[in-house]
Amino acid sequence: MKPRTLAGAAAAILFASLCFAQGASEPIPVAKLTAFLPDAAAGFVADKPEGSLTAPMGFRVTTVSRTYHRGKKDADTTVSVKITDGTGNDFFAAAHATAGDFAHKTASGDEKGFQLDGYPAVERYDATDEYRLLTVFVRDRFLIEIESHGLDSDSLQDWWRKLDVKKLETFKPSVSGGGE
Repeated sequence: MKPRTLAGAAAAILFASLCFAQGASEPIPVAKLTAFLPDAAAGFVADKPEGSLTAPMGFRVTTVSRTYHRGKKDADTTVSVKITDGTGNDFFAAAHATAGDFAHKTASGDEKGFQLDGYPAVERYDATDEYRLLTVFVRDRFLIEIESHGLDSDSLQDWWRKLDVKKLETFKPSVSGGGE
């Protein structure tokens, strides 16, 4: 683990414990968050969306996801889009507090941190299986992950732009029962 990752993890645990002591807000319900996933994209076949509401360490978190296959269901080229709402959970903010511009290359791939449309983002690439992961943090609340086998960086960013992030940002945390 890199030192900055350890420091970020320690900060995340501290913030999470403080947030737990203060009580957490409610995330967006699964059905409403699922509506932010793209229905389909040209040349891709979409699986049925999935979603759940969990409470790890006492925090309520909504996660929704959908997988897309290029051309047919058993295609090698796939994209998965996952949105997590961790409202009221300072763990999310702390986990990305150290995200910034950086680059790290290895023999099998690379990792870089940058701003994507004004949001902190991290992209990882593993050349051994053409695996790529784009993670974008939105408004100290939402974590958006776009995972691909077989697509390039520009294509992942195109998938990012299929999401209505500005509308997602308009949801206000709810303190009592079920979000908006």
